[in-house]
Amino acid sequence: MGTEDNLNKYLHLLKGRDPLSSSLIHQLIEYRATIADNEINHQLLQELISKYAESEIQLKKLNQELTLKQDRLEQDMIAAAEIQKSLLPTNVNYGEILDVAWRFQPCDKIGGDIFNIIKLNDDHWAVYIIDVAGHGVPAAMVAVTVYQYLQPQSGNLSVRPEESLNTHDIRPPAQVLKFLDREYPFDRFDNFFTMNYVVLNIKTGTLISSSAGHPPPIILRKDGTLVTLKKGGRPIGTIDLRISMDEPIVYEEEQVQIGVEDKLVFYTDGVYEYQNALGDFYGNKQFHEILTALKDQPLSDLIETTFESLMAFGNNTAPKDDVSLLGIQLKTLGDN
Repeated sequence: MGTEDNLNKYLHLLKGRDPLSSSLIHQLIEYRATIADNEINHQLLQELISKYAESEIQLKKLNQELTLKQDRLEQDMIAAAEIQKSLLPTNVNYGEILDVAWRFQPCDKIGGDIFNIIKLNDDHWAVYIIDVAGHGVPAAMVAVTVYQYLQPQSGNLSVRPEESLNTHDIRPPAQVLKFLDREYPFDRFDNFFTMNYVVLNIKTGTLISSSAGHPPPIILRKDGTLVTLKKGGRPIGTIDLRISMDEPIVYEEEQVQIGVEDKLVFYTDGVYEYQNALGDFYGNKQFHEILTALKDQPLSDLIETTFESLMAFGNNTAPKDDVSLLGIQLKTLGDN
């Protein structure tokens, strides 16, 4: 029998016989009950403190793990950005044939824009620029797979032996775009991309161009005239949509001549869609005006100053879309 039960029994025996003792015992019972309640509360408090301490330790551990994972992800993104940058053109292999300049500013650490210059044979070079819808890792992954598809050793840029008696024939731009459209359907990659693809004959200055929904390349003539190469077709990855609409899968081409004093400029829509704090767009008009104003500048200065003009317009605000500018200029024509 518990202490409280004994006290209650004793209190009952003393009831009416010893009021003072009965009162004292009643107070003792209340005191004992208070102590018991305090002990229970103290025990509960200790359990709560213990559980809180364990939770705090677990939370701290989880935070440390999350921080480590975030740091690893950050390092991986930085490494991926360096890899993507390493895929962009350099002047190493162009020698006295081409002058090349570019600026690339992804809106994330990595982006969906990519461009390249490829030697097809002694007379012909291919130039392309790609803008994958969206940005960040998903867009960059698609861009890199296209980059691999368009490598010279892939055989996708030259006519295969079974297709031609001349094994050195190259595929025209329209055919390359049509093949890409077939290889990159939207339902396979859950994405699409726009693209310019041109083939330049460095001996004659003949340029054959076709676009897949991409902003048209610009030829900046010596006198400041701008020639836009608009012919092409739909973005790559929309073949199923066109088939469902009974739309022909066609990419048109155009052929023009360029000289050593002409500059060929490729870009993505992140250039003219760049916005300032007021929501105003940089726009094609301003873009074309700056190119014309810089017509006499060396190619590297033209690209760099154009990019600086763009950033100044937006007060160096980070772009909401990837920004790419690529300039090409022939250094010589003919066999020299």
